[in-house]
Amino acid sequence: MRTSVVVIATAVALGSAALFLPARAQQQGGGMNAGDFGQRLVEGLQQIEGCVGVEAAMISGGKATIIAWFEDKAAAKRWYYSDMHRGVMMMAGGDMAREPMTHVADDIPIMVMATITPARQGQDPLPGVPMPISQISIEMYTPLPGGAMFNGRLTPMEIDIPHMRGTEMPEAAGDAAGA
Repeated sequence: MRTSVVVIATAVALGSAALFLPARAQQQGGGMNAGDFGQRLVEGLQQIEGCVGVEAAMISGGKATIIAWFEDKAAAKRWYYSDMHRGVMMMAGGDMAREPMTHVADDIPIMVMATITPARQGQDPLPGVPMPISQISIEMYTPLPGGAMFNGRLTPMEIDIPHMRGTEMPEAAGDAAGA
């Protein structure tokens, strides 16, 4: 399963790197900088039917992350088989012949969280990866029943979380009028 997880989201990890690498590491061959590449990956994820949310962030410890939520396994596989993902996997030397997520249930929402750590000055980057990064981690999660929220949550509202407690505040009258 580890290989399937790596294969399904390596493009997300590379996009994560591209969004947050220091400027000195961003210039790539072919005239496209890594930031543009990362933005294209985020936009590509957003266009996948069943991808209900994408976030990119820098987290403590210097890691960059892209989080993508899929309504189910079929939606995540649409990303896996998309032209964009296939192209990135070919660039990174991934194994597209393996069936992804063979141990994942069909009818559950999936959050894919890809993190990368840029290589420090003088540190050897990962071999075969076209950006100067020292770590890639691609992890998949599904919501557990429960939790609490007040006026929003990390997981998109399109994904049902059973037994989630909380409330959404109605828009203020001025906000609704565009004031």
